Amino acid sequence: MKLSQSALLGFASLASILTVSADPITIYFSASNGDRNATQVAISRLLTSWSYQGTSGRFPATSGTLNPDGSYTGTDNTFRQSNFGTWNGTWNGHNVIIKTNFAGALSGIAAVANSTVQVRYDVTNGQGTTTVPSNLLTVSDTNQFALHKVDFGLSTNFQTTSPFNGEYNGLQYSTIKEVPVGISQLGFYGSPGIPIDNITSQQAKQLYDAGALPLSFFTGNWTNGDEHKWIYALGRNTDAGQRFAAQLEIGRSGLGDQYAYKSATEPLTAGGTGNAPLIESPAASGNWIANPSYNADNSYQIGSSVIGGKVYSHANWPTETWSGITSSGGHTSGANLATALTRTLADTAYKAADSNATAGWYVGYVTPGDADATILGNGQGLARPANSKGVALKFNGIDNTVANVQSGRYTLWVYNRIVVPQPLDGQGTFSGVVDVSGDPAGFRAAFVEALANKIKTVVASQQGVALDSSLKVYRLADGGTVYAGTLPTD
Repeated sequence: MKLSQSALLGFASLASILTVSADPITIYFSASNGDRNATQVAISRLLTSWSYQGTSGRFPATSGTLNPDGSYTGTDNTFRQSNFGTWNGTWNGHNVIIKTNFAGALSGIAAVANSTVQVRYDVTNGQGTTTVPSNLLTVSDTNQFALHKVDFGLSTNFQTTSPFNGEYNGLQYSTIKEVPVGISQLGFYGSPGIPIDNITSQQAKQLYDAGALPLSFFTGNWTNGDEHKWIYALGRNTDAGQRFAAQLEIGRSGLGDQYAYKSATEPLTAGGTGNAPLIESPAASGNWIANPSYNADNSYQIGSSVIGGKVYSHANWPTETWSGITSSGGHTSGANLATALTRTLADTAYKAADSNATAGWYVGYVTPGDADATILGNGQGLARPANSKGVALKFNGIDNTVANVQSGRYTLWVYNRIVVPQPLDGQGTFSGVVDVSGDPAGFRAAFVEALANKIKTVVASQQGVALDSSLKVYRLADGGTVYAGTLPTD
């Protein structure tokens, strides 16, 4: 797939005289989890006088650094972890409401390629106190979500990776414009106590072929009991770009079944902040002691990270359908998959594959942004005991670092890209994003262009990789060969 020079080197400014609009201008987009960190931060720095209402709470821009352009660099970036929510602020002199859905890369592609496809959004205006459901995809109360078509999308997959290219399941999907704005790393992680630090492509392929493998397959020890310790696979839903990227990278089909496990009780019992294993006593003393009320069967919470809990029963995830793709299912966000990777397995769970099993752990794939605090406990200090932290696994012996991505040594990554309808002839990269009645001329296309440029400037600081001269490699397909050089242009 060839992408335009403007997609890589910046975008020509869309010049227009914006007239005053009496009503808020509401913009809708659908995106992947892998686009969330950089996109949310980019919006917070693009809008002025903003507030945000999402699954992780409401955040008025009342703290942080006020930039010369009037935007805020917030000290509390919890909105980065919110999969659904609404921004309300000002851009180019107009009140803008931005409805976000970070639930799937494939959904973003499908909704742009076929304008009849509608996406779920929360019903708030970004300024109220209404609680946004943690997962709008599974909400049955129609009063808690609204359906709407998108103005644009963000996706961590090439359109050619998806089935939404031409005719699929009786619907026609048009070719769309893909504009790379950065790179997201993906990594395999193990649950607390897992005794490995690496996974190879072949090991990962066989793990998701079978759903579970003995530890011996990873350690090479078949006579010391490792053959009766088991590693179980966790994975994402069929709409997730991360699922497609991970499965294609290890030589499996993104559209095929992945044999991943689901707890019989999802979610597990929530213990909240009061169920932490360690507490500071007395408060603010720096002295941490065991919490006498801690219940290891229940999860606990540190900041916005939900951690732990014990799984007593699990089985292969059943068949599900997201965005028209039917296959074995998985977790509907990287955030809740990361939470699942902090759980421990009771004997009744780890014996699912072997009645003689003596231990068991989970392995799954998420972005560093979802893994950082939840799985690895980074930034949580002494409140997070060492035995509750998961493990970042090397992939084919290589650490998941920005430098290793840039050099081509680490290959488990995807492009972040804005996806829009095909441009109008001679009218600019984003001209396929059309205004609706009452909009100032060219407003939506200009906003998407500004957002694309802002993402490009913040992606490297939001656990991503910038498309700059430090990047020495490119690829033309998800999971495809990583080549030396620069992504080809039109």
